[in-house]
Amino acid sequence: MIHTRNYRPVFPPDRSDVPAGISLDVTVLRRHVLRTTQLTSEQERLIRLVRSLLDGNP
Repeated sequence: MIHTRNYRPVFPPDRSDVPAGISLDVTVLRRHVLRTTQLTSEQERLIRLVRSLLDGNP
C-alpha cells in the first residue's frame, strides 16, 4: 500500500489548475510478476523493434 502523502499531482506547464497525472514519491521495493504470457511471433517482432528503438540501435 502507498500512503496518500506520497501521491503528488502533476500539472502541465500551460495549465497549472488542471492536474494531468500523479507522481508517486516512493521507491520500488519489490516487483512481483503476476503472470507471464505467450506472445505471438508478430508481437515478439514488434517488442524487439521497440526495444531496439529505445536503445538507439535501429
